[in-house]
Amino acid sequence: MYAEFQRKVFREYPVNGNGLSGRQPSHGAETATGWRRTIGLLLFLVLLYEPAVAQDRTPRTFSDSSVKKLSFGRPGPDRRNAHSYMFFSEKDAPAHARVIQYRKIARVRYRRLLADAHLGLRFYKQLACVRCHPRQGRSLHHARSQIACRQCHGPDPIAGNRHYSSKLNPRRRFVQICAKCHKGATKAFAAYIVHEPNPAYKTTQKSFPLLFYAFWAMMAIAVGTFAVFLPHSIFWGWREFRNTEKPETSDGSRRIMRFTKTQRFFHAVLIVTFVTQTATGLARLFGGTAWGRSLASLFGGYNMTLQVHKWAGLFMLAAFGIHVIYMLGRIEWRRFPGSIYGPDSLLPRFEDVRQGLQHLGWMAGKHPHPRFDRWTYWEKFDYGGVMWGIFVLGSTGLILYNPVFSSRYMPGWVFNAVLWVHRIEAILAMAHVFTIHFFIGHLRRHNFPMDLTIFEGSTDFAKVRHERPAWIERMHAQGTLQEALVAGEPHTLRLVFYAFGFAIMGACLYLLVNSLVHGIDLVKYFFV
Repeated sequence: MYAEFQRKVFREYPVNGNGLSGRQPSHGAETATGWRRTIGLLLFLVLLYEPAVAQDRTPRTFSDSSVKKLSFGRPGPDRRNAHSYMFFSEKDAPAHARVIQYRKIARVRYRRLLADAHLGLRFYKQLACVRCHPRQGRSLHHARSQIACRQCHGPDPIAGNRHYSSKLNPRRRFVQICAKCHKGATKAFAAYIVHEPNPAYKTTQKSFPLLFYAFWAMMAIAVGTFAVFLPHSIFWGWREFRNTEKPETSDGSRRIMRFTKTQRFFHAVLIVTFVTQTATGLARLFGGTAWGRSLASLFGGYNMTLQVHKWAGLFMLAAFGIHVIYMLGRIEWRRFPGSIYGPDSLLPRFEDVRQGLQHLGWMAGKHPHPRFDRWTYWEKFDYGGVMWGIFVLGSTGLILYNPVFSSRYMPGWVFNAVLWVHRIEAILAMAHVFTIHFFIGHLRRHNFPMDLTIFEGSTDFAKVRHERPAWIERMHAQGTLQEALVAGEPHTLRLVFYAFGFAIMGACLYLLVNSLVHGIDLVKYFFV
């Protein structure tokens, strides 16, 4: 048996086996005087003693698993579910903070080559791994899975990762370690950096440049978006609150069509899939908190939450593909490319920049209100943001959907950067929709408490003539205004729209508030 052979090697060649013959490690206890031993014994009797968590979770379930012929002649690995709970919000081994730690470790230049990487560490059996390696205990394997340190690093003595007998040796870790939970793991898959450096640190720029630049690029996009549109929304709300102009009143009998049934259907699909993705994603991201666990229970538990997240993501991508085909079908190809730059197009124009600056001047009281056409500059930004967000979240989500399959085409360390891109873009999309989009669409003075245009498809004619006079004048000149006038929806259907809209907004605000409340645990876990 390999385990017996390993123990024999460690007994007979405690130092020479590490490739550093001639260096004799100090065990600390050999030179201790009598009074030091007495004090140490008293400390053990006085201090509360409990077995360390990491040492209790020995890899018995893994030590009996099999790996045959590829490394040491064992049969094939057992499969284990790698997606269950390990709470990151709890303190790191609080019961063992009272254990006094003494170290007298031999000064070894190449510690990764040691046959026993913990030689000379006193009270080693009574210490949890996270006591000495707090940052390494904050990996996804530790936070989201019931995988203790020794289930990967092996039982005593723990050899350095570069030692020839270590299971984490890069030459065979993918079959001895990774394949236990990830069926079909390859050597490229094992290149995933479990204990990744902090992506925000300057030192990561040298050790892991892809992670560093990907993180800060996404942070720049997120911060830039809120730095522009958050003050924009606040000043807009304040300007409308102080506005003394009275918009035209109407009895509601004259309404104008703004969205077709197909466009309303796409928006409804986007609402349902986005809220589902947000809830399941936050349940996994905050899986170490009581709120995250209760949120995951709504979807059938932590494992089922992951499946729902994947299914909703695939459905969203399918709807996105159908929407792109729909938009391509609406292009007048005979007049291309002029047909995609008209006032009815959602592509940005120089006119939008001028109107945006004029709108800022109106907020400051320096200019009259812009004469908007069918689409405003903030509506085009929202539409472009949705297209960008689905593209980024969809592409990164597909890579992470089956990382073992993806590792056939890319090394595992790419997943570290992809995960952060996916995570930051998701938080940006959630925060933007739940704050800026909701305010502009529903919470402004003239839309409060809810704008039902996207649900009904039509809106009040007097309101449109006040907010978008250029559109009304253009349709009147083209002779298409009468065709756009429609009747309103029945009152019973409007009540259904109100109930659905308020339910969605309530759920989104609930997710936003709880994310902010529990976000401090997340920041401490990833960055502190």
